[in-house]
Amino acid sequence: MQPRSLLPLAVAWLALPAAAHEATAEVTRDRAVAVQARAHGGDGLGNAAAEVFSPADPATPFWTGRTDRNGWVAFVPDVPGRWRVRVMDPTGHGFVATVDVPAPGATGPGPASPPPASTGASLVRPLVGVTLVAAIFGLLYAWGRRKGR
Repeated sequence: MQPRSLLPLAVAWLALPAAAHEATAEVTRDRAVAVQARAHGGDGLGNAAAEVFSPADPATPFWTGRTDRNGWVAFVPDVPGRWRVRVMDPTGHGFVATVDVPAPGATGPGPASPPPASTGASLVRPLVGVTLVAAIFGLLYAWGRRKGR
């Protein structure tokens, strides 16, 4: 073999490491915070707009994006404190949850405080509405009978 015929082979051999760009992943547990947004029926608010606000700068979103198809938002906080997670679906339904992130090595409550449950309010509102409408019609009926005398 002549030295000239080895040149393409040498160039190809040197290019092999450059052609094999490798992607890696790191899995770290107990650092991320996950919050699930649920609709009234308990189903996750999938693909809803989400924002996470850091205690270091509460006016500017630390992260913006969308929930996954099951309504989950996950983020890795970089400072301890009270974080806010705001989730809003296209119809305007949503919530703001607070997440207390302890300092590294500190013991304390769990990382997430769930949003307040609204099951009681969702049952009371329709009953109040029906009662109000029935009272109005009852008053109108009584007033009409009184005028008819």
